[in-house]
Amino acid sequence: MARELSKENLEWVLMQAMMAAKNVRTQRDRLLELHRRLERHRAAPAPTPADAEARLGQIASDVFKVYYLGLDPGARMLWVCLDAAVKNRAVSAVNIAFALLPDEQLYDALLAQKLPAHPTTQPQAIARVESAILAVKMLEEHHLPRCVECLVGGHAPVPGKPRDPVAAATESLAKVDLSDDPDATAKTRHVASDGDVDKALDYLCRANRITALAIKHIDLAVAVLSRFLDRKELARLAKLTDRGAYLGVEISQPTTSPDPLTLSTWD
Repeated sequence: MARELSKENLEWVLMQAMMAAKNVRTQRDRLLELHRRLERHRAAPAPTPADAEARLGQIASDVFKVYYLGLDPGARMLWVCLDAAVKNRAVSAVNIAFALLPDEQLYDALLAQKLPAHPTTQPQAIARVESAILAVKMLEEHHLPRCVECLVGGHAPVPGKPRDPVAAATESLAKVDLSDDPDATAKTRHVASDGDVDKALDYLCRANRITALAIKHIDLAVAVLSRFLDRKELARLAKLTDRGAYLGVEISQPTTSPDPLTLSTWD
């Protein structure tokens, strides 16, 4: 039977969850911006294949930054929460079945998952963290790497996989020539078709929906766990979170203020 976390462990788990919330929310805003940029490209393609290649290559590079340099640290923070909860017996069981599902089945399963709408206990909060982990891992291992591959070809690197990320990124992203070297135009490179762009947009749509779900899970977990600490402790943790949260690497164009109507699409 699950038991409550000690005050020390609760503070540690809660701070990690609060930092993960900031991290994942920041990546969500960047993904929304990238989705808007790709939609603008689809509506008004670049005048030449070289311009299109450069534009799509930059978007692909930014998607890579979001999942490899942004979401992966967020996933690690969530894993710390779950690991601490398991070691301290704050959860009675971990949902192994979901973790074994193929990515597209997991996508549908996470959207259809039935959890208590208004969690009140620590185990219920940790269950939300567990679902958030599955959502974020699916983003960085499936939807976003596939989006990059649609835009620039090759095999996009995946966090945690036994492959040199520098070599993998070079294979996929270096095909896009962003220089002014006239000789480079003679090279054979991947140029995304309209169908490739449509597929990339679909992956981004799915990614945005799952990211919104992950944020919902994390926010609920933070809200529940916060009830077990007094206000002074919460204020102290909030300050530590503001100073210590890692938000990843900024994308090439500063993130614009999200359109509330656009945000509601993914909720």
